[in-house]
Amino acid sequence: MKSNKTTRYKPSVGLAFGEQLEMNKLSQLSEQGWFLERFALFGYRLRRAPAHKLIYCLDMRRLEAGEREDYLEIFAAGQWQHVCSGGEFHIFAAEPGTAPIYTDTATLLDKYTQIFRTSKLLAFSLLAMTLAAALLFCLSAVVWDNATVRHTAWVALSILIIPLVPSLMVYTAYRLRIRRLKA
Repeated sequence: MKSNKTTRYKPSVGLAFGEQLEMNKLSQLSEQGWFLERFALFGYRLRRAPAHKLIYCLDMRRLEAGEREDYLEIFAAGQWQHVCSGGEFHIFAAEPGTAPIYTDTATLLDKYTQIFRTSKLLAFSLLAMTLAAALLFCLSAVVWDNATVRHTAWVALSILIIPLVPSLMVYTAYRLRIRRLKA
């Protein structure tokens, strides 16, 4: 039975953990006729088109108001076409053999430094809130003996741990990547 689907979802391992793996996967999918359309929740949305190999590259940059056009023109001048953006993440595609976007360690460090700062701020903010909720839970159980505060702190603690773990993993992944580039 032949499928006539024109779009499909492809899960991601996370750009912080496997950026090049993800870009290679997208390139292989283009050879099969599936092209990146946009980011989706924990993955990508792909669209069907005639098979044609493309190479993909990720750039991470926070764009201020009015910078977007100039930013995209710089990449277009290097034969890289903008495919999609999600927050500070921008994916570009080009024909095989196109000169890479990043050619030296200094530009790679610049690429990762900005996202590292953002992930650090998020991870440590969540860590501080989680520790505050844990402290409140302990104080309400040991010192105040207040069930309402203890239950509220437990709920807050349970909710905060869910985003804390992945944010610490992302922070650590970018920290290690920057450390490797500086070595």
